[in-house]
Amino acid sequence: MAPAETIIDAKPAPANPASRLSFTHAKGDFSGAMIAAVISIAESIPYGLMVFAPLGSTAAGYGPMAGLYASIFAAGVAALLGGTPLLISGPRASTSVIMAAMTASVAAIPDLDAHGGLPTALALVFLAIAAIGLLELVFGVLKLGRTIKFVPYPVIAGFMNGVAILLLISQSKNILGLPEHFLWADWRQIPDLLHPWTAIVAAITIAGIVVGPFISRLVPSLVTGMAFGIVAYYGFAAFQGLDVMGPVIGELPPATFAPTALGPALTMISDPWFWTQFAALAPTIFVLAMVASIDSLMGAAALDAMTSSRHDSNRELIGQGLSNMVSAIMGGLASSGAVARSAAGVRAGARTRMTGVFHAAIVLVATIAAGPYVGTIPRVVLASILVVVAVGMIDSWSRELVSRLRAADSVSYRREILANLAVVVIVAVATVATDLITAVVTGVAVSMFLFVTKMSKLIVARVTDASVRRSLKVRDRDHAELLARYGREVVLLELDGPLFFGTADALVTECELHARQARTVILDFRRVSEMDATGVRLLQLLARTITARGIALLLAHVTRDDENGRFIAAIGGAGLFKLVGSFPDVDMALEWAEDRLVAVYAEGGSDNRELALAELCLADGLKPAEVEALGRFVERREISEGRELFKRDDPGDSLFLLAKGAVTISVARPGGGVIRFATLIPGVMFGEMALLERQPRSADATATTPIVVYEMDAAAFARLLAEEPALAARLTANMAREMAARLRVTSEQLRSVS
Repeated sequence: MAPAETIIDAKPAPANPASRLSFTHAKGDFSGAMIAAVISIAESIPYGLMVFAPLGSTAAGYGPMAGLYASIFAAGVAALLGGTPLLISGPRASTSVIMAAMTASVAAIPDLDAHGGLPTALALVFLAIAAIGLLELVFGVLKLGRTIKFVPYPVIAGFMNGVAILLLISQSKNILGLPEHFLWADWRQIPDLLHPWTAIVAAITIAGIVVGPFISRLVPSLVTGMAFGIVAYYGFAAFQGLDVMGPVIGELPPATFAPTALGPALTMISDPWFWTQFAALAPTIFVLAMVASIDSLMGAAALDAMTSSRHDSNRELIGQGLSNMVSAIMGGLASSGAVARSAAGVRAGARTRMTGVFHAAIVLVATIAAGPYVGTIPRVVLASILVVVAVGMIDSWSRELVSRLRAADSVSYRREILANLAVVVIVAVATVATDLITAVVTGVAVSMFLFVTKMSKLIVARVTDASVRRSLKVRDRDHAELLARYGREVVLLELDGPLFFGTADALVTECELHARQARTVILDFRRVSEMDATGVRLLQLLARTITARGIALLLAHVTRDDENGRFIAAIGGAGLFKLVGSFPDVDMALEWAEDRLVAVYAEGGSDNRELALAELCLADGLKPAEVEALGRFVERREISEGRELFKRDDPGDSLFLLAKGAVTISVARPGGGVIRFATLIPGVMFGEMALLERQPRSADATATTPIVVYEMDAAAFARLLAEEPALAARLTANMAREMAARLRVTSEQLRSVS
């Protein structure tokens, strides 16, 4: 089986001739059907024998015919109605092993004989097959073709490995010639009960299968092996006698091809006992429906890669469901898409849906013509074929994991490989030691546990503080130095991943650790993919804990009106917004926290007064006479809120010194709205780069509040250079120092997020 991730839910391309009936490629289709039919016959007979063997020697004769009926009727219906034109259906080892376990449970019903015996048992089995088909039909109608693939592949791999081991164990008695009543607990008796000639025939059959491709590429290797085994069996029997060679299939019921298999079930429709026994089979029926669906969808994906086509997953499930319902009515086994026979047909020239129709017809003719002779096939030969099939079922991906484990050069890689291997081994052991349903449930539970454990890694991706990560609010040199000194009291935790019951507790612990020396804690939710009720609940507890200690908790990328905020409110966390500050982005949260620090540590705090020219950065270090001289080259301007000082692409002909209020530097988004680059506060200088370079403005400058600025235009700057060269040099040095300070802050911010 291929990994579950290879399943593709796509509709077939309209131009693909394989998607409709066509006789254009009849010769190739017939050749492909012939090869596929030979493989189907070789596999269907032993699968049927295995499924019905638990019901006793009388019922075992129904098995080969049931396998052949499935390869006729189920394959024909699936070929006509399925979503993968070249996929040939029939009994499969995976479904047959589970069916064998189901028939064994039916055979073990204590009062079966009192309620009809064998006919009742067969009615339960065939009704279960019809239910499997009905479930597949429902899967397809509900468009679950893509959903079914989400069964974790390690579970599938472990299940298939367990089925392979069960198949090997179930056929070992026939391989060794041990009696049917033999129990493996009595293994010490094997030397006395062993039939050496039977084991030799098994070895010859397996050898024939192995060397078959070297003898002829036209004849399937299973057929070559069967021929070797039959010849060896009857050859040795001529000298040793049939008694020492092991049993043959035995007499088979006549082929009726009548839709009567569900007749006994209909006669018991009013019997509560019958429906009680059928209800007990429900878990096995569901597992069979899932396995058959996955088998078919994987086979469809494999054929897609082989034929460069695209299948329709949901239509395939509908076709497989109808085919199994028809198979049950006709007395056939449960079936699913078979990759081996389909691929062999494609290699032999199959190109359209007619391949499946021809395949069903060929198996039908062979059943009528050779049916009486099927009973003479030695059971050891069929068991040998199933042993080879079982070895082939051992998942190659599982084997590769072992070699990858040795080659892995990373602890995390080895941990991941070991986790997947653990699931494979647990499911395989559970399949062999308990039952198939327990195995699947155990595997899914272990996979879920490993997934939750993996997703429960620390959600905090990065921790920074305001000493290195600043907001876009540009401050004067004193406040910038203050933030550099006390910025560690503003802690920013960047979150990445889901905030759910597996990660929320670790987040709370991490926050409480960093909050010990903090005045403000900011949680950045920008990369939080999911939240659940537990995560929101623990967030509320965290808010109560740290705000009670006077520490502010801020949520960035969370507001009452955005998706995160609405979810928090809907899940019962509306009270959280009474305890925390919520902001649409990290920058606004940082700005709030910085303002809080400045209010605490700045001398005199912020009194919203207008700064004098001497208090501005351009006048730093100037003597009073020099400040007075500077005043001749600048113009004081008062600008109302919302007015623009300049727009993008305007001539860069002035620099500004902000004495009061706030200015926002931004650019318009192409689709509407603006991108904010910075918010300026009193004491800072802006517009100097455009003036010095004589380049157009690169952004818009808008008064966020009523402001007071000192403006020096290009003409005044030119006069300053000519009339006061010494003062101009001092001012140029102050400009350079201010720009260097900004560059240092920018570098620290880039380093903090790199």
